[in-house]
Amino acid sequence: MQLFETIDRAQRIHRMIQKSATGTPAEFAERLHISRRSLYYLLDELKDFGAEIAYDRTKCTFYYANNFELELIIKVSPLTSKEKSYIYGGNIELYFERARRLHRADLSLRM
Repeated sequence: MQLFETIDRAQRIHRMIQKSATGTPAEFAERLHISRRSLYYLLDELKDFGAEIAYDRTKCTFYYANNFELELIIKVSPLTSKEKSYIYGGNIELYFERARRLHRADLSLRM
């Protein structure tokens, strides 16, 4: 679940910066339930993706100094037998059967 929490946080940060509605760094961090230092780490990560993030002291908000868009896409698909073999270094079903016999346990393999 940590992956989805991280993605959700990144999207929230992006939306708030887009709207120029972040508040001060302390307020922004508090809204995100993180420390100011963590906020700056996250902003640096966005900058690594090409975001030019600036702070307006008169409006007390972060904003994008360029036309930055954040699009996150997650694609999930089952592994093929060949991919499973590559990841596990061979026939996982064979190794699992050997382990089941060795331990004399009623185990099941779900993939």
